[in-house]
Amino acid sequence: MSNILVIGGGTYQTTLIKRIREFGHNAFCVDKNITCPGFIAATAYRCIDTSDMEACLSYAREIEADGVGTYGATITLPTVSYIGTKLNLPTLNSYAAKIAGNKYEIKKALVEHGCHNKGDLLVFHSVDEALDSGFKYPCAVKPSDGSGSKGVSIVKDPIQYEQAIRYGFAAARFGEIYIEGAIEGDEYSVEAFVNEEKIYVYSIIKTTFNRSGENNTGISYGHTTPPDISVEDEMAIKDEVTKAIHALKINMGSINFDVILSHEDSLPYIIDCGIRIGQNLIASHMVPFSRGVNELDMYISQLLGKTIDAEPKFTKYVSTRLLIAEPGIIKEIKSMQDLIGKEGIIDIVIRKHVGEQQRWYKDKSDNVGWVICCGESPRDAEERAEHARIKLLPRIIVG
Repeated sequence: MSNILVIGGGTYQTTLIKRIREFGHNAFCVDKNITCPGFIAATAYRCIDTSDMEACLSYAREIEADGVGTYGATITLPTVSYIGTKLNLPTLNSYAAKIAGNKYEIKKALVEHGCHNKGDLLVFHSVDEALDSGFKYPCAVKPSDGSGSKGVSIVKDPIQYEQAIRYGFAAARFGEIYIEGAIEGDEYSVEAFVNEEKIYVYSIIKTTFNRSGENNTGISYGHTTPPDISVEDEMAIKDEVTKAIHALKINMGSINFDVILSHEDSLPYIIDCGIRIGQNLIASHMVPFSRGVNELDMYISQLLGKTIDAEPKFTKYVSTRLLIAEPGIIKEIKSMQDLIGKEGIIDIVIRKHVGEQQRWYKDKSDNVGWVICCGESPRDAEERAEHARIKLLPRIIVG
């Protein structure tokens, strides 16, 4: 039995804590929020601000930690790396941990190391400063500390620019946004894993995003892997992601990228990078179902310095769709479990509950859940996922 300290007690870290305990180890947790779910799941906990590195280190020494980590978050990585370095435990490189929470610094590092970039890359700390920039269009406006597409806008003409700037700053917790050139093309998520200096690009995942219906209520948003792309495009994406991982000096764990394959020059452009697992079921469902590897289990073994087999075991076609209901209060969610195992449905994940507010769709958090399906080809998996989405939405009653 080993003692593993988890930095942070949020939803994703709670998943890590529970899995550590299922393996028979002790899972300790620190978080400043006394009501966080991680404390309930942990073997023991201490109410400490995760940014207080010295206090967290002191607790790690007190419990004689054999490993320290976090999951699904980047803001806690500097503390994880600090403790790991001080206690000589397996941990993320301090450079990668330091910039993990700042998307501008990540993008700057990629550009400096030769990754593809469209136009200028500028950072701003006030609305007035950004409005005076004279940036060329089209461009993308993003909070440096954003996640889940919050505060992100694509600006195609000057009329939209001020609104996009204000929207970006409204979502920027630390008062910083950046602007880069926008790329027209097909969007992909890429899930990678680093183990013992070897890079595994597990999944290139095609993003589907279609709006229809009055007020865009008929939104179809999901992912498919492997996608129907050429071998040349696949290798170009893998090469760009590998270059980025080296640029960021990532030495262990999961990395998720958003990549656009440009219609103009057929080059892959990294538009976002999270030094964490891919969300929206990518790491939890899509990679295990399509490649036969479990990133969470491998990460726990890495924290304890164990040898792991990180090679993918197979390739299967998998597709997901977000269940995006019309806005209002959720009155009822009818049972859906009877559909699992039928018509290609592998699993259905519901993230909201009766009584919660369903908002107009703005970002990936504005959904009730997901459905995940398998198929004989990318198109077959996509068609099954779309059919399942349409079939499931009437079971979500909003008033």
